[in-house]
Amino acid sequence: MTRRVLGGTAAVALAAAALTMVGIAQPAAACACGAPTPPDGASVSVGEEHALVTFDGTTQRIDLVLDMLADGADTGLLVPTPTPATVSLGEKSVFEALVRQTAPTVEYVEDWWGSAGDGSAGAAPDVLSEVDLGPLSAVTLAASDAAGLQAWLGQNGYGIAPAVESLLADYIARGWSFAAFKLTGEEPLDGALDPVRLEFATTDIVYPLLLSQAAQTPQTVRLYLFGADGMQAAFPDGTAFGSVVWAGRVTQPGLLRLGEYLTVLEGYFPEPATQITGDLTITSTGTRADHQPVETRTKYVEFGGVPLGYAIAGVASVFGLMLLIVIVGAVVHARAERRRSRAY
Repeated sequence: MTRRVLGGTAAVALAAAALTMVGIAQPAAACACGAPTPPDGASVSVGEEHALVTFDGTTQRIDLVLDMLADGADTGLLVPTPTPATVSLGEKSVFEALVRQTAPTVEYVEDWWGSAGDGSAGAAPDVLSEVDLGPLSAVTLAASDAAGLQAWLGQNGYGIAPAVESLLADYIARGWSFAAFKLTGEEPLDGALDPVRLEFATTDIVYPLLLSQAAQTPQTVRLYLFGADGMQAAFPDGTAFGSVVWAGRVTQPGLLRLGEYLTVLEGYFPEPATQITGDLTITSTGTRADHQPVETRTKYVEFGGVPLGYAIAGVASVFGLMLLIVIVGAVVHARAERRRSRAY
């Protein structure tokens, strides 16, 4: 069976699935996606979660890239937002610029020797808007009842695991809305989708992560955060999220409009049920602490296709052997001369 390949190499390199997916027939690999479930008999797997988060004081934007492997259509995804989100396609060029901006500094170490080895339905949600995003369809929902939301999702081709339903009730109690995504088309999906953008009004910068408690596998989450200074994220109990893997002044032209300073945070959660305690609150640190990782690479120094160390050692060995021959020859010659002298 032929698989569709969507999106470009930059999207694949990010391997991002920064949506909370609904249901699961097969565990998702390394993503903070709660419990993804395709229809019966199908399977889905997702790569790491990467998300670009920006805020202008009134409106927050989350740009996502999905790298998914799904055997069939109608695979559902669900993202909670504090207020109803406007959903559209994002810019692939922004993610390409992020790859360039956060590339590690490369330092070469010379090597002269080479390598030696190697439940019942309740009130249905209100459908606020619908949009067609090509291989994805998106619906913005306002729900007042978790069971009603679950029933609507099931009736419209979105599977949902019981562990996720109890977490949905938390968002509903807080008055949050939901952006529901569904893969469309008959052919299986194997590759990255174009970026998806959610924009919603809010007074505080947040990142929805609570549904990831339901994940059954370790989760890796990476956030790209722009601001005037460094940025930080924390769970409701005050526990800091992840660690800084890159921080510095923005230099890429395609990113300058998003903010002066970029902080990249990454968190790894081997036990999501206990380590992910809620949504993230994102705030400024008020300071700038640059952090650019250094990648060390080996530069092999060669002469005539041979590692220089071996070449020098070889030359030294030849000269050493020649010197040894000369010394031995001299000793033999001297002994011969002494024997001839005694004979006379």
